[in-house]
Amino acid sequence: LQAEAALSPSVANNHHPQPDRYGFYSDTPGNSVASPSSTLASGATSSSRSRSEAVEIIRRREKKWLDMLNNWAKVIAKDYQLVRERCRKGIPDSVRPKVWFHLCGAFYINRDDPDLYRKCMTKVPNERTADEIERDLERQFPHHELFMQPDGHGQQALRRVLRAYAGAFPDVGYCQAMAPLAGALLLHMPESDTFYTVYILFDKYMRGYFRPGLDAVQVDGQILYGLLKRLNQPIYKHLVKYKVEPLHFMVDWFMCLYVRTLPWPTLLRVWDVYFCEGVKIVFRVAIALVTAVLGSSAQRRRLRSFEDTLDSLRRLPASATQAAVLLPAALKLQLSAADFEREHQKQFRLFNLRKLARQQQVQEQQEAAV
Repeated sequence: LQAEAALSPSVANNHHPQPDRYGFYSDTPGNSVASPSSTLASGATSSSRSRSEAVEIIRRREKKWLDMLNNWAKVIAKDYQLVRERCRKGIPDSVRPKVWFHLCGAFYINRDDPDLYRKCMTKVPNERTADEIERDLERQFPHHELFMQPDGHGQQALRRVLRAYAGAFPDVGYCQAMAPLAGALLLHMPESDTFYTVYILFDKYMRGYFRPGLDAVQVDGQILYGLLKRLNQPIYKHLVKYKVEPLHFMVDWFMCLYVRTLPWPTLLRVWDVYFCEGVKIVFRVAIALVTAVLGSSAQRRRLRSFEDTLDSLRRLPASATQAAVLLPAALKLQLSAADFEREHQKQFRLFNLRKLARQQQVQEQQEAAV
């Protein structure tokens, strides 16, 4: 168990900088990833508890998760509510990769087809796709110990995972948002497990997100708009007044699952819930973030233009992105599964109607030009 290691503070040395507990050299200028917090293990402790008590709490939580993993099929079938509750509290660092692997179903794909990754690695993506992957490798987590070395172990593993997926599924191919997602998983999982998780993530959790036209992302943007309208009319009216549409600010949030938006400890907590409950937490977090920026009349009065409003949504205050603030705000929103489904059906229908109207308009213009 890694309780003691998780609680150990980073060692500062002027001559030999040390990474933080997540592997980031967070003091490096220009770090492209939000600097991870140096707080104690996710959701496990508070500053008022002694270190020995904190270690004991983490060990008890680890044991509970290990017991569940040893009886996973039975637990997930008969006691999903317990699993959900524990995911919302935060999965201990030491068991998080294995829990994610089970939660998303990658474990079963690997069990049923253990040679899938090897077979996919024999599929070669087209030259354009391969070049796009190569250009993106150095952009992923350049200040993390796994990816700091050019063409080091991290970049080589990421290249293999992305090429295998793009080559095996040419109808989907490669999209820039795939690299930070696969890279984030590689920070926690072995390469093979990362591929199986990526396979499930892109095919199940994010189906349609990487198709040409990004139709699924556009629909989700309108769902977000609809949910904001339902939950907070003043925020919705402010966005409409200044013509700030969801696609102006939520594309990176949704397509990268907040990898480039949230501090690392917060991101891990959001992903704990995501792998358990699915896309609903992505919407909940988005609504909580928008509310943190535009929730009060005083905040809205200060943002009196399209540019000011959009900039505030792209430069989120640190206070709003801490796990202890963001997760409770997101999870307490009064949104049921039926609310999500109803809004999805509505926006999907409207999107298809608008798409059909555009196609008919183009066809009419082409016929008129003949």
